[in-house]
Amino acid sequence: MKKVLILGCNGITEYIVPKLLVAPAVEEIIIASRDKAECDEFKKLYSGGKTRITTARVDLDNEQGTRMMLSIVNPDLIVNLIPEKFSLTVMKLALENDADYIDGNLYNWRDGDLLAEQFSLFGQFREKNKAAITGCCTDPAILTSIARQAARDDFDSVDSAEFYEINLIEDLDVKSDAVYITGGKQASCPALSEKISAGDSFEPFAGMNLFLSDRPVVRDYIKEIPGITEVRCYVSCDVTELPDYTEELNKIGMLSDEPVEIFPGVTLSPRRFWELYQNQKTAAAGKALGRVCGAGVTLTGTKSGSALREFIYFIGDNKKSQDDYKMPAMKLFDACAILAGIKLMIAGKWLKSGVFTPTAFDPDMLIRELRSADIEIKHAVLSDASAES
Repeated sequence: MKKVLILGCNGITEYIVPKLLVAPAVEEIIIASRDKAECDEFKKLYSGGKTRITTARVDLDNEQGTRMMLSIVNPDLIVNLIPEKFSLTVMKLALENDADYIDGNLYNWRDGDLLAEQFSLFGQFREKNKAAITGCCTDPAILTSIARQAARDDFDSVDSAEFYEINLIEDLDVKSDAVYITGGKQASCPALSEKISAGDSFEPFAGMNLFLSDRPVVRDYIKEIPGITEVRCYVSCDVTELPDYTEELNKIGMLSDEPVEIFPGVTLSPRRFWELYQNQKTAAAGKALGRVCGAGVTLTGTKSGSALREFIYFIGDNKKSQDDYKMPAMKLFDACAILAGIKLMIAGKWLKSGVFTPTAFDPDMLIRELRSADIEIKHAVLSDASAES
């Protein structure tokens, strides 16, 4: 992987670029977005080492211009950090340019099977002997991986998986039904109709209300891991204090990627402004809620003939993450996940021909990279008294 093209200039870009500069196989990093000036700022910040950094302007609505840019930079790997509506477009461009591909997006994941439209390109990527990894983010990649590893190493059999996401979602979707697996089959119920409290073992969230929801990790199990017959995901979110109008603003065209001059010599795209605003809002909310967020899974099954319940989880400090990386911990988790995926592709460990989610690979690889990125994954065996969620 000599050339890595990063599409998108945002907080995750700022996190992963300096980490990739020390990757031995990377000779050049190309950062491209509609606002080339922002990309140039990153170039100024990180240039000077052995790895070359170049920048480019890209407008995916300009098909001819985008193809010309790609023919010039000729990347080996395309990292897609732009809005999910462009995922299929970028995947097809990767095919045209004989490049591997990775993203942290889940394109239309609620419409039918998880990632069905992206998987429709499986044959084309296999024919080109190229790899496409999609959905490399906290949910489902990290959550599925820690559950798979624990189920394999700590259990003889697993009956149920109960996932939790706390302060990771800015606005709980109350329009869509909650989706879960029961008896090995997908089922649904109205949003907010099922509520539990976080268990005492999940400090500092003990007693916090969690709602059954529709999350990618559940659909990942439906499609990829059919062996566990009971799967649910519960989330916490303050639907009154943390409204997210991103979808509505997108629909009316208010979140353009086109940079505008906000004062002489300084440009910023409306989408980037909104992202910065959302990050600050989430960080402030995280501080009000104890500054922390976290996610985990409780697995229930058997080991050596005895019942076993194990809780696997990780926690982030929103204030520390905001201070250190200019983004809340919920975004940092995603940044760590896609960085881990990029490094595994660069190392040749995630280069299976076709289109895959991280579920297709040994979970140890992703978890090893996550631990090196300072995500501390903890395990706790739950006694009968503490087993309630």
